Amino acid sequence: MKENYLRKELYELVKSDSSIFEFIQSGSLDGMWYWDLQNPKNEWMSDKFWETLGFDPNEKKHLASEWQDLIFEEDLKTAKANLDRHIADPDHPYDQIVRYRHKNGSTIWIRCRGLAIRDENGQAIRMLGAHTDITHMKETEREITRLTEEYEKVFNGTQDAMFLIEVKGDRQFILIRNNLSHQKKTGIGLDQLMNKSPQELLGKEMGDKVSENYQKCVDVKTRVTYEEELSLPAGDRIWLTTLTPIFDGSRVAYVVGSSTDITKRKELEAELAYQAYHDVLTALPNRRLFFKTLQKIIEEHEDGGRRFALLFIDLDGFKAINDKHGHAIGDHVLKHVGERLRDCVTTRDTAARIGGDEFTAIVRNIEDEKNVQDLVRTIHKRIKDVVLIDDIVCRIKASIGVAIYPEHGKDSETLLRHADSSMYRIKDEKKRGLEHPDHDFLTKRKEKSGAV
Repeated sequence: MKENYLRKELYELVKSDSSIFEFIQSGSLDGMWYWDLQNPKNEWMSDKFWETLGFDPNEKKHLASEWQDLIFEEDLKTAKANLDRHIADPDHPYDQIVRYRHKNGSTIWIRCRGLAIRDENGQAIRMLGAHTDITHMKETEREITRLTEEYEKVFNGTQDAMFLIEVKGDRQFILIRNNLSHQKKTGIGLDQLMNKSPQELLGKEMGDKVSENYQKCVDVKTRVTYEEELSLPAGDRIWLTTLTPIFDGSRVAYVVGSSTDITKRKELEAELAYQAYHDVLTALPNRRLFFKTLQKIIEEHEDGGRRFALLFIDLDGFKAINDKHGHAIGDHVLKHVGERLRDCVTTRDTAARIGGDEFTAIVRNIEDEKNVQDLVRTIHKRIKDVVLIDDIVCRIKASIGVAIYPEHGKDSETLLRHADSSMYRIKDEKKRGLEHPDHDFLTKRKEKSGAV
């Protein structure tokens, strides 16, 4: 190949004009050196090298001992070993990274390269070399290593389940990795997750579901938090997940996910909510849930044309059981009453205990009074059944007041007051020996109280 004329021209300039050489060695390198291998104590080091180490070049002699006193001992051994191999074999490069002590005590990293100059017999008589200061690069490497180690500690040390997603396109995602906590809590290993789409990992239905959340994060370009329920190898779990977008310019390139298993918390919330609205003894809805349900049903029936019944039930003879056998037996009786009342109403209706020995029932969408009459008769019969607790026989009855929406009221207070007063009226009549059949409260007494 014909020699390039510019290369040839440059070589001639270097030969004829020393300023060209000075420019090359000062502008392109952090020092040059020229070593007499036949008299190895003598070595010329360029000014730039000493300045890199923080020294005044005028203070330094052109002796190999000058730099050998500053290089780290183990690196000097490496440099000498490479020099011996290069002198013995020209194909072995003299190229290594060594550390020097700066004048201020800091460490300077230098890449040192050299080439043996040989006589006509191939004997190495000189070494020409160059220094390049790579301290900044080494510091950057150390910082990257430190940050990487810290990231790994945080990524794998946190109790949150973390995962990294690459955004490949619109609704196209690839899972890159997950931390140890994610692997443990989900039962999904890194090898199972890596480079899989959500659909490949979780199946189409669940994969599409989580992908929609990923896409939302990409679309809004900000952090999103949501709850999700997923069926995973480790079991069904409820997660509180936060997705954070990672940008490449203006484009969301990655999404970092952090999930906390809130299954137990949600179960506790559900349990607390249940306890807040249910009677502990009978497990029936309590007074709070009863009024909430009653108001909802009134609102549902405000369009007119439909009716429902409200029953107010008070136990007769319960105080005597408590006085004779104690509250523990009384509690068992109340449990039995609650179970029997629940059995008498449909799943669409509501039976509740609103306090003490007082119960209620809301019967939806009654067709006529006979529906209520039949239900009251059934409740009377079931409550009168003997309650046997160990060897103790308990007998109890009930007084039941009835209010019909909308005839007896269009709000919860009026309806309950009507049913309550009806119940107390019939209870009073029983005390005075005026007890009447338990099936005629609507046909014979509707105009008076609506009670039995």
